[in-house]
Amino acid sequence: MEKPSHEQVQGLIGEVVIPFYMVERDMLLPNMPEGQRRNENDAEHSWSVAMLACALAPHIDEKLDVGLVAQFAIVHDLVEVFANDTSVWADSTALDSKENNEAKALEQLKQNFGHFPWLTETVEAYEAQESDEARYVRAIDKYIALCIRFMDGGEFYREKGITKHKFDKNLATHRVKAHGHKGVAEYYEAIRTLYEQHPEHFAPPSTRGQDTTA
Repeated sequence: MEKPSHEQVQGLIGEVVIPFYMVERDMLLPNMPEGQRRNENDAEHSWSVAMLACALAPHIDEKLDVGLVAQFAIVHDLVEVFANDTSVWADSTALDSKENNEAKALEQLKQNFGHFPWLTETVEAYEAQESDEARYVRAIDKYIALCIRFMDGGEFYREKGITKHKFDKNLATHRVKAHGHKGVAEYYEAIRTLYEQHPEHFAPPSTRGQDTTA
């Protein structure tokens, strides 16, 4: 395999690595000091998924390849460098276009960074969802999102006007993906149970839910 030039490496850093920090997610970081509240970015999110997925993998399924789990976690949202993040709370138009936008972004990644085949090959292997490791990482991705939002005491949901009804409706597909790996499904249902026990985390039913994108 041909060794990339220094210019190509610089291009990867400048056009993928750094911009990954610039992709803001619709996820308010909990427990931030007063005046420092902000949403997490894709780089932070990918690290948190990788850390949790690798730490938990040996306890859930000893057959999981932790190295592959880490690789999938690192790239699982990489196409968002070009496609941006689409919030689960986005309107139907944005949600319907998400898959197409991300497919175009993958093609752009291939075109611009074909000299780093690991990038696109790993993204494609993750998106195919054919391995236990890929399904496991996707399930962890869904689980950790609910955990982080729960830890802010419902601040995000109330601020966005998200009712319990809207939460259940929008996260129907989310739940299916979390159940893609049975080892994670148990944890996912545990956090969903906590939400059921804490209706104060949501906006009152009389509040009209607001769609957001990030």
